[in-house]
Amino acid sequence: MSYLDDLIENGTGFQVRRSPSGASFKPTGGSDAEMEAFQAVARTLIRNDGDGYRITNTHRTSDQARDLIDIVIVTIVE
Repeated sequence: MSYLDDLIENGTGFQVRRSPSGASFKPTGGSDAEMEAFQAVARTLIRNDGDGYRITNTHRTSDQARDLIDIVIVTIVE
């Protein structure tokens, strides 16, 4: 099982939308706590870039006082 498959099946603190060629990850909601919880997921995705997937986009929200990531989009590579 790839890192990405394991994260999708067993991870928490995010919503995922999967397609045949990739996936997008975002927080479970917009509260401060949900945004904070997602930062660990985003950092892990970024750190493991290249482990069966490539990050094609990240988005930082302007709705928070801090610079927080609110979406990570990946493309699956074979």
